[in-house]
Amino acid sequence: MRVLVLGHTYLRRFNQRKWEAFADLSPHHAALLVVPPSWFDPHFGPVIPEHSAHARVNLQVARAVFRGHGTLTFHIDPRLALAVRRFRPDVVLVEQEPHSLLALQARSLARLAPGRPLFTFFTWGSPSNRRRPKLLRVLERGTFRAARLALAGNRAASDRLCAAGFSGPIHRIPQVGVDLPDRPDGTRTQVQRELGLSGISVGFAGRLIPEKGVLDLAAALTGLGHLDWTLLAIGRGPLSGALRRRFSEATLAGRLRLVEDADHHRVGALLTALDVLVLPSYATADWAEQFGHVLIEAMAAGCPVVGTASGEIPHVIDDAGIVVPERDIDGLRCVLRRLIEDGGLRARLAAQGRARVQRHFTHARVARRLASCLEKGRATTDDLPDA
Repeated sequence: MRVLVLGHTYLRRFNQRKWEAFADLSPHHAALLVVPPSWFDPHFGPVIPEHSAHARVNLQVARAVFRGHGTLTFHIDPRLALAVRRFRPDVVLVEQEPHSLLALQARSLARLAPGRPLFTFFTWGSPSNRRRPKLLRVLERGTFRAARLALAGNRAASDRLCAAGFSGPIHRIPQVGVDLPDRPDGTRTQVQRELGLSGISVGFAGRLIPEKGVLDLAAALTGLGHLDWTLLAIGRGPLSGALRRRFSEATLAGRLRLVEDADHHRVGALLTALDVLVLPSYATADWAEQFGHVLIEAMAAGCPVVGTASGEIPHVIDDAGIVVPERDIDGLRCVLRRLIEDGGLRARLAAQGRARVQRHFTHARVARRLASCLEKGRATTDDLPDA
């Protein structure tokens, strides 16, 4: 199976690992990943292409306009059509919302490609109370008609597809997985020494914005000043100043380590230094946590996780961590007190988290599930009469 993929996610080498695992499933599997020359990530900053070393996973860097804006991004590279014809895909997959211009371009490429490739799309289905303009609704309906199946990153996306009128099969599957080493990275002691982490290391990783709940986490920790802990916050955003001010108080001085300039590789190393990772997000009218990828990264690193019952978080954690209600600062404080004081509980949750990643979230598991979904879709397409 040869899969043509359009989406900026695969600029990064670590996300390409899914397609390398996919290619390893069969010597006849291959992927051509079409990406823009760069992208701006609000968490990590500018992202430039990294090329896979796998012989059957190739990157096609194609000129694009409106880079950094998912709905409007569109490739304007005349070499793209030729690359698609040469690749001869069996599947064309766009990893962008169905109302995007990239989805329109992907289905056009599917029609132009030799043979009869299956067209499908991946969606996060972000909630919104804003009524979409008519043009976006028209684009979405066109994508729905062209797609034989859909891939949804979470339950909300799956529900939204049904409500919006998509009638084909919907497969709920993570967009990307994680690597799971034989044992967590041995850099823990080095990172702790480098950052001056003492006591129990409580961590947060993500954008420093209100809905990510980092100030709720700070408030919960404020009541635990008598215990020995340090907060390691990894990320950047408008709340960095407020977070620093909170930890400038006499009772909290020296308890915060804020790392704002870490790329993804550095984040992976920092996660190994944590004793607990907390993702205290809360939903707003226009946003809910779509997955919380840092949760599976932390679990893979052998770190216990705590999250709020917000968006997809409780479904990602399941029974491999602790879930508390959104914005329940007292409840979060109680959970953190237990985890700081109980090393046995931390060890049990760490083991459960790694086992859950092994079962569901490694690149190999995600690739196997994806291949199965696409094979089913191709079989259905092959049974359809010619147009």
